Amino acid sequence: MIVFPGMLVEAAKKAGMKVPEDPDNFQPEEYPHFDIFCTVQLCRRIRWGEHWDNAKVVAAIPDDKLKSVTLQDLLDAGLEYST
Repeated sequence: MIVFPGMLVEAAKKAGMKVPEDPDNFQPEEYPHFDIFCTVQLCRRIRWGEHWDNAKVVAAIPDDKLKSVTLQDLLDAGLEYST
């Protein structure tokens, strides 16, 4: 389980996301891809390492789709999400 946003920073950067200087205290509207990445990746059961691939899925969301993207959209795009 990944529980802190700071644990996702390297995967987010490698995927090309803009990442806040302080990942534990940031404005979601300034870092929308990172915010979505944290929302879908934190505090849930995972297959270790999935966050590297999931970061690429989230980073590929077009800016104009960020406010309307759903979990199903992300799953359809290849997001790995253990329940």
